[in-house]
Amino acid sequence: MIEIKKDEKKRVANLAEQIYQVLKDVYAVSPWNIEQIEKDLQNPLSVYVLALEAQNLIGFLAFQESDCEAEVLQIAVKKAYQGKKIATALFEHLPIDKEIFLEVRESNKAALLFYQKEKFIEIARRKNYYHEPVENAIVMKRENYE
Repeated sequence: MIEIKKDEKKRVANLAEQIYQVLKDVYAVSPWNIEQIEKDLQNPLSVYVLALEAQNLIGFLAFQESDCEAEVLQIAVKKAYQGKKIATALFEHLPIDKEIFLEVRESNKAALLFYQKEKFIEIARRKNYYHEPVENAIVMKRENYE
């Protein structure tokens, strides 16, 4: 059984390493290294929502939240678990009373379709935002639900 939970205390054992393993499974080159993950886990503004199966991390959502908005930093689900609505379940933990922002590679058509389904709209593009390979980012926003 897959469990989705907000890890406010960030107490899951070896969480940074488990997050890194999920990223390595999903991306050819992980967008974050272990040090970046550990630093973000220590940030009091960062929130992590975890998808666990038998205490093993199979996916996660990382976002930062302020008084009036939130920004999705990462969302990843291991390839073997994709297509099972896990990302949708993770997104259910985003605040509904705030604008939500995110960036996505313009070539990531599956993610773009998912974000559009989740009511995100394109608001801007950032030229050469990503590296390895260099690629533009699409900036997206979802209005609050209230």
